[in-house]
Amino acid sequence: MARDGTQGGTQGATQSQASNIWTQVESQPMERIVWGRLYGKNIKIKSLGTSSNYRIVYTHSSFSVDLNNDEFKAGRGEANDLVLTLKDLPEKILTRISKVHFIIKRANCELTNPVYIQDLSRNGTFVNNEKIGTNNMRILKNDDVISIAHPTYKAFVFKDLSPNEAIGLPEEITKTYSVNRKLGSGAYGLVRLVYETRTCQQFAMKIVKKNMLAGSARPSTNLSDPERVLNEAKIMKNLTHPCVVRMHDIVDKPDSVYMVLEFMRGGDLLNRIISKKLLSEETSKLYFYQMCHAVKYLHDRGITHRDLKPDNVLLESGDEDTLLKVSDFGLSKFVQKDSVMRTLCGTPLYVAPEVLITGGREAYTRKVDIWSLGVVLFTCLSGTLPFSDEYGSPAAEQIKKGKFAYRHPAWKGISQRAKLLINQMLITDPKKRPSIDDVLQANWLRDTKVLQKAKQLMKLDSMEIDEVENNFLEPPTKRSRR
Repeated sequence: MARDGTQGGTQGATQSQASNIWTQVESQPMERIVWGRLYGKNIKIKSLGTSSNYRIVYTHSSFSVDLNNDEFKAGRGEANDLVLTLKDLPEKILTRISKVHFIIKRANCELTNPVYIQDLSRNGTFVNNEKIGTNNMRILKNDDVISIAHPTYKAFVFKDLSPNEAIGLPEEITKTYSVNRKLGSGAYGLVRLVYETRTCQQFAMKIVKKNMLAGSARPSTNLSDPERVLNEAKIMKNLTHPCVVRMHDIVDKPDSVYMVLEFMRGGDLLNRIISKKLLSEETSKLYFYQMCHAVKYLHDRGITHRDLKPDNVLLESGDEDTLLKVSDFGLSKFVQKDSVMRTLCGTPLYVAPEVLITGGREAYTRKVDIWSLGVVLFTCLSGTLPFSDEYGSPAAEQIKKGKFAYRHPAWKGISQRAKLLINQMLITDPKKRPSIDDVLQANWLRDTKVLQKAKQLMKLDSMEIDEVENNFLEPPTKRSRR
């Protein structure tokens, strides 16, 4: 009994000690991550007249402030993190300082988030001599100089303690943008999230390495690969459509091309399908309709995409009903009436049979996009591919023969009109394949509810919407009775 009591007492003491240890740990303040630092400058100014009357004298930094909260406030008010007084500033300057002059922010103190500075003053906060403007924000970058009350009163230097993602990037990029986290990567390069410094607007910067392209060049390619990348940029800069990704900026360098593109928060269609396993017929129709509008816009301008696949379809948000945009025109070329496209390209599982059969050595037309759209629609509705090595014969052979089946159980609940449209788009003979205008006239797309959603999402011109509705929503004419 005594033995049991001792053991029980020992367990109790151990538990008590452990409890005390955890209490001590919990009572200790958590060490915050220092994500930035402000260095103060001791500057004396001759007068507060025009800029020519200023004489700026620089000395060693008098102090520094670690930034380790979500936001840091500076001004005359006592509630600020940094209270500016006569000890810090000449009286003539201090009288021009607001109670809260500026705020520096970094969401959740995460090093991957950008740093913002917001101007709340009446007399101005300046970054590198540029005025932010009352209630406006801009991105704050490493070594930026913050002036208060006047651009020549250089009060602080900001140091960003997060890893420098801009190393090795051209000055044209680093001057204009704050380079942030990696969004993704592909065969030819990677994509990073960037922020335009002055506007704080988000963009996706696609970095394409020319040497990586050159290594994959094919003898049948009419254009050299670096030219093909520039072709993508030139095409995209001239495109304006709600369902086509816009290019904001481009920087061409000997080794790389940097394309600053519209940023889509919802990710790509492939990941949406994977996360949902498959999409409902109504959602698939909404997405497909927008894709078709994008392709029609391209085809009407003599452009064939040639690499349509879920990876290259981007979503504006995580909502089910969302705007969709087609991207990645790296393998596009203008198609004139008598021209041929001889470049073998595209993802094999989505590529048209005529491209595989000829190896890209003979002419093929924009009907290759119709085939790819058919494969994408099949994938949306079932979460599976129509052609795959897993089905027995090699996928390439299945594609050449147009051999596919509706295997997945989900097809039992899919309308015959949807299957009919897929069958028409996946015809091996491109001459018998419908055009994009034919696809948009398909019975499956005559859906008032979906068209109204698309109208709201795409914000099409009213005349264009009227034309669409007239084409798709008019009831068939009644036969006259005899």
